[in-house]
Amino acid sequence: MQKLTLLFILLVTGNSVFAQTSAKKYLLIEHFTNSNCSSCGAKNPAFFNLIDDYPDDIHHISIHPPIPYASCAFYQANPSENSARSNYYNVFGTPSIAINGEFQPISTPILTANTLQSYLGQTSPMWIQVTESGVGANRTATVKVHTLDVIPGSNFKFYAAIVEKTVNYQGTNSETVHHNVFRDMLTNINGDDFTPAAPGQNVEFTFNYSISGSWNANEIYVLAWVQKPGTKEVVNSGTIFDPTLVSTDELAPKTVQIQPNPVTDIARAQIGDDTARQIEIFAADGQRVSVSFENEEVGVVSIPTETFAKGIYFVKITGENGVYVAKMLKQ
Repeated sequence: MQKLTLLFILLVTGNSVFAQTSAKKYLLIEHFTNSNCSSCGAKNPAFFNLIDDYPDDIHHISIHPPIPYASCAFYQANPSENSARSNYYNVFGTPSIAINGEFQPISTPILTANTLQSYLGQTSPMWIQVTESGVGANRTATVKVHTLDVIPGSNFKFYAAIVEKTVNYQGTNSETVHHNVFRDMLTNINGDDFTPAAPGQNVEFTFNYSISGSWNANEIYVLAWVQKPGTKEVVNSGTIFDPTLVSTDELAPKTVQIQPNPVTDIARAQIGDDTARQIEIFAADGQRVSVSFENEEVGVVSIPTETFAKGIYFVKITGENGVYVAKMLKQ
């Protein structure tokens, strides 16, 4: 019983507990595209429509290799670094993507909702905090890489890239608006050697840079990430647009009631006027046994339990406006 009580306390007080040991892990999507590629013009709109549904979960950057056309204006603006980052993943076709360092099979569509959702809901022992200052062409970016817990592995690489959020330009394909265009790397294009700080500490980087006259200064920001070169796994990433909270629980969780409880098939929870975005079910030993992202009706969350074994479970509901937790018994 003590173990079950402890797990419930961890869920209820997640904001204070998780803030010490873990942070939300963002999806870094490196998008390899080309402004003269007709296939990119055909596939990219659906891709952007999908990732636009997850603005709080994704960091996106568009990299422009000379594939299939070296005449791409964005490639020509920085051919060496666009090529180097593409070669890092052995990119052989566009459009294509890597998610948190894992290169995805080239397909139509570029990315499905199921694949995207399979990466959501993860945590990281690292939090990357980005702040920026300056006006006009002269900017300063400060990046703090916070270690919240022991980070497995070694030989990390730290990256910081200058990105232009929106670029209005038409190449020879149908695209007229380009998103999160990679402009320049503040670190080495292959990353700088990085050793994480001890848990509870951080490593700070400061970059002073100038904005090119061909960029829109109002659209420029810095994207930073840490990666393991051996596996290419991205430990975490950060931008100035991220919340300053470290925890995956952005608001203190509220306890709600499950009805009926005990449950045999469908359990329901009331969350006021909120709408659920993610529903997680944890077994008594703390293992997550179910996660779903289906849109629910306002105020009501339905939880199918037919396939669950008998026992005690803990429910965590992440809504648009808050986080809710509950305990239920499956008969």
